[in-house]
Amino acid sequence: MRINPHFPTTLLEGPLAKTLLPFSWVYGAAALLGRRWRAAHAEKLDKPVLSIGNITCGGTGKTPVVELVARDLLQLGRKPAILSRGYGATRSRSSGGFLHNDEYLVLRANLPQVPHLQGKQRVVLGREAIRQGADVLILDDGFQHVRLKRDADIVLIDALAPFGFGRVLPAGLLREPLGALCHATLFGITRCDQVEPRTLSTLRSYLRCRFPAIPQVQLSTRPIEWVGIDGKRASLESLSGRAVLAFCGIGNPEAFRRQIVGLGLDVRAFVRFRDHHAYSRQDIATLHQRMLKCAAVEVVMTQKDAVKIPHDEATAAWKHLRIAAMICAGDDVYRAALRRALESRPHAS
Repeated sequence: MRINPHFPTTLLEGPLAKTLLPFSWVYGAAALLGRRWRAAHAEKLDKPVLSIGNITCGGTGKTPVVELVARDLLQLGRKPAILSRGYGATRSRSSGGFLHNDEYLVLRANLPQVPHLQGKQRVVLGREAIRQGADVLILDDGFQHVRLKRDADIVLIDALAPFGFGRVLPAGLLREPLGALCHATLFGITRCDQVEPRTLSTLRSYLRCRFPAIPQVQLSTRPIEWVGIDGKRASLESLSGRAVLAFCGIGNPEAFRRQIVGLGLDVRAFVRFRDHHAYSRQDIATLHQRMLKCAAVEVVMTQKDAVKIPHDEATAAWKHLRIAAMICAGDDVYRAALRRALESRPHAS
């Protein structure tokens, strides 16, 4: 079945894509061979491993879903730990001088009771987490990290940009060929509230036709409140109609723009930075000047940006949107997948 042409991310066209296509074939073949080799040499830990990942580059909303899964595990009386690669990690005062990335800082702020270990060797990290008392491991961005055997593979697919232009890197944004999705345990379609029903239905039908054995869950993010850099909280309605300058350095900035427009903000300017951008004093000064130029009265961002913004008088009133992932459809399917993964290993209470 071909990818439907009505998807927001249709196949990338143009001479550059055609020039890069042979490199994509090589990259895709190497990705498949690498997956097979690593899977054949995968190591199994003593506790259940739940992977949350994707098949495309860029943001698919993984961090809120990791938080959702961790909270559900806590409610079940489990002791989860999060393992992640730490891509884009930098040293900062807020992390005590250690190398941590923005996702780590967000999850630490929202889940201070859940250990989070970062590094390349996630098998080693998993053993350490178990030694520290974890009885279930959440592998953040782990779909391609098959060196560690997992008991559930939750693969997130962004409804706004599901298949990375339909081509593997560098001609598209797929990390590996679409056929790798057959290894998923569960598809989580994110941002399903930000696309037309027809687009969502087409995406779901495509996945059902090509991967009929893999169940689907529909996810969205629920705005909770506005939080200032100074920690002050405000209701969602408090910024409705206000003229704002918005900025973000995330994988899918369009998702954030749509979300704040949907909350009724008057977005005078929207500034995009690269994913995992480390904000400098010059960036802060430039944003402040841009705010004055567009006559905005508020500056807003994502929490992923806020954890990297200096806390001082100039930024104290800047606000980030606190969000949480929620399941729109398929909660029973999600709970069943979670239960099967946990039951795959003995649990000492």
